[in-house]
Amino acid sequence: MAFISIRQLRYWLACIMGGRSFSFFARLKVSKAIKENPVKETTVKEREVSPERRLENNPPQEPKCFIMDLPTELLVLISAHLDPLSEACLALTCKRLLLVSGRSFLSESLRFQKDFAPLFHHYRASQTFSGERWKLIERLEDGRWLACSKCLKLHLRTAFPARELRSSPTARVCSLGESAGVVDLCPCIKMTFQDKVNLIKHLKDREVLTKMPSAIFGSRGYDERYLWHSCTVAYESTEFKIDIYPELNDAEQLIIRTEYRMTTVPHTLGKQQHITTRLGCAHRSIDLWLSSVCQALYCHRHDTFCRACRRISTCGTCGTVLKCPQRRAHLSADNDKATYYFWTLRCLGNSTQMPDGEFAAQRMHPISPHISIRNCPWTLWMHPPPIHAPSLDSDILQPALEDNSVRFANQMYSSLQLGQV
Repeated sequence: MAFISIRQLRYWLACIMGGRSFSFFARLKVSKAIKENPVKETTVKEREVSPERRLENNPPQEPKCFIMDLPTELLVLISAHLDPLSEACLALTCKRLLLVSGRSFLSESLRFQKDFAPLFHHYRASQTFSGERWKLIERLEDGRWLACSKCLKLHLRTAFPARELRSSPTARVCSLGESAGVVDLCPCIKMTFQDKVNLIKHLKDREVLTKMPSAIFGSRGYDERYLWHSCTVAYESTEFKIDIYPELNDAEQLIIRTEYRMTTVPHTLGKQQHITTRLGCAHRSIDLWLSSVCQALYCHRHDTFCRACRRISTCGTCGTVLKCPQRRAHLSADNDKATYYFWTLRCLGNSTQMPDGEFAAQRMHPISPHISIRNCPWTLWMHPPPIHAPSLDSDILQPALEDNSVRFANQMYSSLQLGQV
């Protein structure tokens, strides 16, 4: 059935009432056109359709990004002229630009600093907030993710109390509270409290595997020491080989044993021109600390020169223990280097849901309230020299008799002006 509009019906009535007549062929042509293209009358509901509904039926086209029309070679040239921070922001816009500029995330400026504390300068939190990594975190904030000034990472909005949502990024603190922060374990590992929780869970799962019979899982060496991380870092003429062995004690506290093999120029340990920026804990320089352990020969407990006590030292602020099994370094004749082997034991607290005092004392960021200008890790009174002078018998002749090295004997006799062997 063909639909006839009101306008066509009025026109035909006017023709009939006005005495106008169509020829047979004209009327046939009009009826044929109506059958081929019927015109549907618009109803009231269709005329009342809202503009929003029309936009849904015909959505507008998104504005075109003309930079994506460029060939990949030109995109590579453009990204090469950007700084690492801008290039990282460009790489996060789409997958194609991520393939072009993704190398920017490997830049050292966008990672944690190798060492928080500058050499011979008092550490301040503003030094971290001025870095490129923190600037990138601030730029990545949106309605879902917010930056935490203690953890130096992005958290979901649900991880912050309501009062903290109105704070600035450099003052905003997550639900972990004032005890949250970052522990510096080695130049490439900075541990937050959530990282500590994950490591404790990993150690507990590994402990379960150690109790499984070897007939089920085979011999995988779970009963051996667990080398969690190993790295090598150089500071000018000094090189550190660092191995980290985490474990849980009987009280389920996380103990981090960090073993160091430090290779440096002979007779430069503790010298100002050769001190590195590495810290043994959050409060003591590892160079000055090791130097004080190697030189502290007098034992106040036994009122004598005790060989066992002189190789152990404890930080009075956080309780970290440094132990050096050999007071003297191993001298290598091949490269004329001195190698010291020692380790530190650090307690990071229990496996609780909130940071405890042990974890807070080990933090490198934010700076511990125990650190001030006077007791900065680079001050000499944090590592006092030995009170008593070394004795000729116990501290000079005895090490020479124990050591079979001819090179060391020549140095010892030269210092005493006894000639060469």
